[in-house]
Amino acid sequence: MELRTKYTGGHTDTILCVCANSFKQLATGSENNQVCLWDCAEGKVIHRIRPAGSSQQNSEDDVTSLCFSLTQPHNLYCAVDTAIYLYDTRCDMASPMAKFEYNKEEINQLALHPKDTYLAACDDSGHIRIIDTNQRKLYKTLRRHTNICSSVSFHPKLPWHLASGGLDCSIYTWDFSRGRVFASLSTQDLNFEDESSSVPSSYTLNPPLVHSVSYSNDGDLACGLENSTIHLLDFKKRNDIGVKRTFKGHTQGVSQVIFLGNDLLSAGNDGKIILWNTPSGSSTDERKSNNPNVSDVNKDEASSSASSESTGDSNESTGEAEAAGSSYIRHVLDHGDKVNWICPFQSDDTSLLYVADQTDVVSVYSIMSSGST
Repeated sequence: MELRTKYTGGHTDTILCVCANSFKQLATGSENNQVCLWDCAEGKVIHRIRPAGSSQQNSEDDVTSLCFSLTQPHNLYCAVDTAIYLYDTRCDMASPMAKFEYNKEEINQLALHPKDTYLAACDDSGHIRIIDTNQRKLYKTLRRHTNICSSVSFHPKLPWHLASGGLDCSIYTWDFSRGRVFASLSTQDLNFEDESSSVPSSYTLNPPLVHSVSYSNDGDLACGLENSTIHLLDFKKRNDIGVKRTFKGHTQGVSQVIFLGNDLLSAGNDGKIILWNTPSGSSTDERKSNNPNVSDVNKDEASSSASSESTGDSNESTGEAEAAGSSYIRHVLDHGDKVNWICPFQSDDTSLLYVADQTDVVSVYSIMSSGST
């Protein structure tokens, strides 16, 4: 991954979320209730608006999540506090086309159904509101999390399936048409201990809070945890979730995981952005024999690579603990600042990654292809 450019001059406060559409436009949301729409070709702001918060017209609530419609890319959903606003970006965006006020506490993430028919909004209460985008009304409320629900993702192929993760250390898969849980996994039951080291690592010291969940195009579910690990989950049966792979490369909490096709990207509080190899296979040996990108990567080399590109605050024992999972690393980018949001975007033969951190600037990186080393 290489830095291509930076978008500046749009925001005056920390950018919290980003999303892109097929019109080569980028939307960014920041603290103090500001949304910018960018022309990606020019890197310039097209519109700058302040969506009204749910409680008052001059709200200074944060814009916590954004997403473009998949079938009508000019439609933009903006989450501000407990409200969701729908804008038509072809207009001056002076006022929203619709406003949804179904969440009772601050919204953490918006997610759109692959067919664009439903919008999910998870919030601090632990509830997930499912909105019918055609009827523009509440369809269902999902209640199971006992703490903040931080992330939600629709299954790409199963039309009524959805996954969620939260700060209660729980991951749920849902039949959202019935409001029923298919399967659940407590990340507290996972084994994070490094048997080769007597020194506790970040994997064992930090709680396995779930910050992010994401489905791949093939239906694999990845989750990023506060203890710096990432897990690719395996559904042996519809009501049984197991861990298929564990990825170790971050030294602090994983703020986001997201797929670009079947390529997995992760961002962390350590300022790292990591591109992972995620081919199918039942073991590391199978992966190495079938994938030339990992055939020459052994545990020592992977540990050394991860350590050399770290921010410098990891110790030797942490590097050893990362070795087993870091053999899946394709590339590590040391972005530097703690990452708030990443948005991969693919157009023609170009793959880009938009990154929001603790500043008011958007960084734009080029992403290497699957065949690159």
